[in-house]
Amino acid sequence: MKRLITIAALLFLASCVSSSAGIATSNIPLEGKEYKVLGPAEITLSWNSFDIGIIGIPFGTPPVDRAQKMLLAKHGGDALINLRYWTDKSIYLFITHHRFHLKADVVKLGK
Repeated sequence: MKRLITIAALLFLASCVSSSAGIATSNIPLEGKEYKVLGPAEITLSWNSFDIGIIGIPFGTPPVDRAQKMLLAKHGGDALINLRYWTDKSIYLFITHHRFHLKADVVKLGK
């Protein structure tokens, strides 16, 4: 039992969490273009990496472009406006779990 408590304490003490956030007006220039707002959308995607000190080996790429494409495809839109995003990462010993969350309004361009 003491060993289990020791292992749990080490895992708890060896973990770390950090985050960042941002805002953008649109993913493509929309100045002078007509568009219709289809509605709000959001998605969260994640990936992992293996980190030792300053050396990191990602197991995948950050899914920023994939998140945008998935939102547009799901809602049948042409662009995103009022983008809000946040990222966070949790570190457990040598494995880092990254998350990317994107929230935006999907628009359809007019003719």
